[in-house]
Amino acid sequence: MKMKFLPVVLSIVVLTAVPMAAQESDDFKPSGKFFGLLFANYHSTFSGGENSSAFEITRSYFGYDFSFSKEISSRILYDGMTEVINGKTIYSGYLRNAYLQYDNGRLLLRGGLIGAEQISMMEKIWGYRFVTKPPLDYSGMVYSADLGVMTKVSAGELLNIDLAVTNGRGFKDITSNGTYRLSTGFTLTPAENIIVRGFYDLMGPSGRMQRTASITAAWTGPKFNAGAEYFRQDNASMTEGRNYSGISIFTKVPLSDKVRFFARYDMISSVTMDGDEDPWNISKDGAYIFAGIDFSPAKNVRISPNFTGFLPADDGRDNVSTIGLNIEARF
Repeated sequence: MKMKFLPVVLSIVVLTAVPMAAQESDDFKPSGKFFGLLFANYHSTFSGGENSSAFEITRSYFGYDFSFSKEISSRILYDGMTEVINGKTIYSGYLRNAYLQYDNGRLLLRGGLIGAEQISMMEKIWGYRFVTKPPLDYSGMVYSADLGVMTKVSAGELLNIDLAVTNGRGFKDITSNGTYRLSTGFTLTPAENIIVRGFYDLMGPSGRMQRTASITAAWTGPKFNAGAEYFRQDNASMTEGRNYSGISIFTKVPLSDKVRFFARYDMISSVTMDGDEDPWNISKDGAYIFAGIDFSPAKNVRISPNFTGFLPADDGRDNVSTIGLNIEARF
């Protein structure tokens, strides 16, 4: 979608709202803090009568938050991760966040290299990013971070609304092409322990405009958490007719103060385009199963023995099973 004026308007809002921040009390002192995260695992994968195993550090990041005032802050975050290039898994690093933010508790404005609010919310609802990403993320429907501006408004105690305009190509590709991605979402808490999250975005010219939508409902009670999500993308990569969709069902149950059981089932399927014999995303279509135990021996440390399964929709491919031990450490 060629939205030439909307990014400019939102940028002006961000730049003009910051100077309007209330004057600070004399006792406020600008300050900052370093933070970091580590995802590591050992896994053994079985498929077609063969197995492979390896140690991995799938993600490690290091960042710095600085507060200029009670409302104005900034973040810089460098992210190291693994990715597959030419069939080989290698380590690479990227600048993932670099933004200025204004937040008075009811209105948040953020501009720069920012995280996707939809992915952040789904990671909070799911809670096991160190084992697997939310399906909107690993399926490629939504980038976890991008260059742009966003705002989030609290519309009372029950509803938050967010709006963002980004380049639409993620934090690895900053090539300018005049196309923007408009994203909007809401988070509703109609009652205690209930969360409803809705999301919709648009990108590209009419006729082959990419459209992404998601709706999630979750129960987050003290005895168990459970929820479900439906997600869909039409005209993926702005290619007309390239549609796919999926469902995700998840739960987590406390077994003790430091131990929880979790499980998730995802199903993703794509359409068969005109002239093709197989669905266009057949290599990734199928059922994904995740289950395990989450043990926290100390604050900000989590250890999870778990099982991951992939049942491909393609009858010619073998099922894939993985037994893993995942670790998350934060500081």
